[in-house]
Amino acid sequence: MKFKTIYSIVWYIFIGCFFVWLICGLGYRFLFNDTVEQSRMELTQALNAAFPREHYIIDGDVYDPNRRNLLSIGVSISIKKDSLHRDIKSIKPLSGEWILVNQTKSLYVYENESYRVYVTKNSENDGYLVLLARNNWLEKLHL
Repeated sequence: MKFKTIYSIVWYIFIGCFFVWLICGLGYRFLFNDTVEQSRMELTQALNAAFPREHYIIDGDVYDPNRRNLLSIGVSISIKKDSLHRDIKSIKPLSGEWILVNQTKSLYVYENESYRVYVTKNSENDGYLVLLARNNWLEKLHL
């Protein structure tokens, strides 16, 4: 008798947790999808404004490495080396007022009031990887 009672309790807990998970998942899918897309579009527009295609040789489209998050926290692009951009110092955001916050041999970090730009060397393509994120989100999430 006790085994049936324990089994019933565990089964009802499982069913309850499943329905809570289902409701939360569907709610996220239908209620927050517009917010996520708007956040991605805003970040993509800011990245395209800071690193225009007329000035840099951009390899491919803007991509979002964090697609599974509730809000998109960063978008990135790959930049190829050319005659004007042979070193990491020459890869800078062009539009807006950016301040150099951190500088190492393979990482430059620029910041303004809304966004933060991380420029690193891309070892795969012999170029640079540029990540634009909302200001201080990467530090808060320990990424």
